[in-house]
This record gives sequence, structure tokens and C-alpha cells, in this order.
Amino acid sequence: MASGIFAIANIGSVRLYVGESHHLKTRWPQMLVQLEQGTFADPAVQTAWKAVQGTRRFSFHTAKDIDADPTIRGRNQFFQDCAGQ
Repeated sequence: MASGIFAIANIGSVRLYVGESHHLKTRWPQMLVQLEQGTFADPAVQTAWKAVQGTRRFSFHTAKDIDADPTIRGRNQFFQDCAGQ
């Protein structure tokens, strides 16, 4: 499986949680389970998830997805931030 950088977008607040995974294909389903169970590692994301009650307000994007869509606001900053890590 491919590894790489991903972002979870909170559509309602235009916020991103950026992370890295060695298994991008399976990461989002795992995160959904953790968010539903209230066990997600990042408390800010967990709180935001609980506040909006679910997936309709969140989406998962790989760096490849973001790079391929020039209409995404802030994508250049996203890649600059990723390079600085």
C-alpha cells in the first residue's frame, strides 16, 4: 500500500488536520471508526467531529488529490507546510 500525506477537511470551519500514513488506502476507514468511538488521537478533531455529528462535514484527501485540484484554496500553503516538517 502507498504511504504519504493526507488531510482531513472539516468543511464547516474550513480547517484541516494533516497527517502521514504508511497505509493511505486503509487510514480513513480506521479514522472513521476512531471518531465514531470517541477515541481519535487528536482531541481538537474529535471535538469538532462530535460537534457536527459525523462524516457529512468531514472529508479525506491525499496529497495527490489536493495537488490535482487547482481550485482548492490554500493548497500551496498545504504543500509548503508539509515540506517544512
